[in-house]
Amino acid sequence: MARLLRQIVPLLAAAFLHVGAHAQDADAEIMREAMKDTPLNNFRFVGSHLVCKQDTSAQNYLACLRIGTVKVGDSFRSFTERHPGAGKEAALETGVTVSMHPAAPDAGTYWVIGRRGDRIVSVQLTGIHSGPELAFATLQLGDSEEKALAVLGPRASIRAVPEIGGLLWDYAPFPISIEFVGGKVYSIRITDPAPAP
Repeated sequence: MARLLRQIVPLLAAAFLHVGAHAQDADAEIMREAMKDTPLNNFRFVGSHLVCKQDTSAQNYLACLRIGTVKVGDSFRSFTERHPGAGKEAALETGVTVSMHPAAPDAGTYWVIGRRGDRIVSVQLTGIHSGPELAFATLQLGDSEEKALAVLGPRASIRAVPEIGGLLWDYAPFPISIEFVGGKVYSIRITDPAPAP
């Protein structure tokens, strides 16, 4: 009996490893297929994971923390050169300074940029409508909750935002949140995942 077990156990172990390797290959193929049409530096929900398709070899998702061309980690000075016309500015207790900037000529869509010194630590786009040039992971202001679920997957939490008469979806542990008014994307916010200095 012991001899039979010594022969069977290695065979079973090899079979399980073989099945596991096939499952990993299948998962990788599903991931590749699902991500093939995803633009670079964008998040996409695939299977049960939120994945960042990026143009760098980094093992993080910082390249996907962007709304349009504005990225967490960018220079605030460079941002203001591209987006002149700052409005209100306030210094927060956290050491972050926030400022509002028009994002579209109609002034109904605006940026809220948080910075520490010259480094952007949060990017928020708010308004009723935006085009693809101001998208986050292909999600635009005015898109439906259904599109947000299709693109980013299930949210970690939902809470009411009485100030806007809407809902906030939080994607923790990812530093992503989306506000909805009337079932449409009203605001998208991304923040620096690094702890405050």
